[in-house]
Amino acid sequence: MRITKRALISVSFVATASLALAGCVSSGGGSNNNNSDGGTGEVTYWGAFYAPTTEEAFQEIFVDGFNAESDASVDMEVKELTTIGQLTDTAVSAGQAPDIVYSDGPTSASDFARADRTLPLGEYAEQYGWEDKFLPWAYELSTVDGEVSSVPASYGSMALFYNTEVFKEHGWTPPTTLAEFETIAKEADEAGMVPIGGGNAGYQGMSEWLITSVFNAAVGPEKLYDALTGEASFTDPEFVSAIELIQSWIDKGWLAGGSESYFTTDDTANVTGLANGTTAMYMTGTWTFNSLGEVFDDPSQWGWAPLPSLSDAVEPGVYPLAIGTQLSVSADAADPAAAASFIDYVAGDVDRALSYTARTGENPPPLQMSADQFPEDVDERTVQLYTDIPESTNVGYATWTFFPPKTNAYLISEFDKVVTGDATAEEYLAGMQDAFDKEFDAGTTLVPFTPSSRAGQ
Repeated sequence: MRITKRALISVSFVATASLALAGCVSSGGGSNNNNSDGGTGEVTYWGAFYAPTTEEAFQEIFVDGFNAESDASVDMEVKELTTIGQLTDTAVSAGQAPDIVYSDGPTSASDFARADRTLPLGEYAEQYGWEDKFLPWAYELSTVDGEVSSVPASYGSMALFYNTEVFKEHGWTPPTTLAEFETIAKEADEAGMVPIGGGNAGYQGMSEWLITSVFNAAVGPEKLYDALTGEASFTDPEFVSAIELIQSWIDKGWLAGGSESYFTTDDTANVTGLANGTTAMYMTGTWTFNSLGEVFDDPSQWGWAPLPSLSDAVEPGVYPLAIGTQLSVSADAADPAAAASFIDYVAGDVDRALSYTARTGENPPPLQMSADQFPEDVDERTVQLYTDIPESTNVGYATWTFFPPKTNAYLISEFDKVVTGDATAEEYLAGMQDAFDKEFDAGTTLVPFTPSSRAGQ
């Protein structure tokens, strides 16, 4: 986001970071007496939010609710949405992190755990029944070397966003194939629009939103799984073709208007472009549900569709699964039990989480839930997403959720050279494979779920 690394100003993974960190009451089966182990009962948390209304909802539902029901208390300090990830990284390294540590996904959370900057949470996982609460793939990703080390607090996917009135005006329908996608892009370009939103101004990690979308839609979950498990290479032709596809969009001026404007376009500009009709399509994360509602004068006019197929080898409609916010307990926390209890309060209760989603549009945690549990006031477009994903067999892998830390950092930082033309697709991917090989050999890669097509094999 928001999955900050993936969190940016688009109701970002960091925004989801808004999903807060700190405190101590049990929404599961644990005791509310969080001071029984001699802890201070005081928990610090840094929050970041896309809009004041989102901050207000988080404060009321989670912080005030927790403080009213618990013997402990949460002290929330609000940070800038676009910098909370970097601030957290710096604070963790200096031993000055808040009691609850925000990460924009399992990738960075696993880094903190392996550096012993966050605590193992096995006893709290058992106390609150987290293994039964969360979707299996998300729970598995929250473990490091077999030990639960963090908790997923939001999840979603990548999708294609558009303005329904603009599409109606031009006679377009959401594309399902590469040919359809590029036909719309060509016609949008001829109409003076930016065909495909993109860019990384203000937050370099925006590039991996694009790469995640294209890898999943052009390479496909099967091949990605093979690469993540060491059975294939990122230098294989499918990955090369995917990066070259992006390069072709840049060369045509379709993506963000070209290479120069790629570095001056941020997430807000892309979302605003959809709202005012100057951008035709934008492949980004479902955390954007929140920001679209804030930017569109008529919130009913934004639409989303599953990603189109960008190669003959991939079925249309792949959903790259993404965790946007991962919460951990700092190794320096004064009261770890209180902090773990607040994490459960934020992420472990379906009704509470969905009340926040209904009010703000924020993505909910990856809890075991059904469509009939959504409140009536949750946007129907949100309900559609969280109904479609569990029913789909075409699900894939977001890079910040499934790629190991150094590989993911390389993917982001070195992509600028692809945009400027200073690195070929082959050169870029060779470096990515080299980074992955080192982490794979060191045993620090994450465990991806098995593709649906291989279930039972």
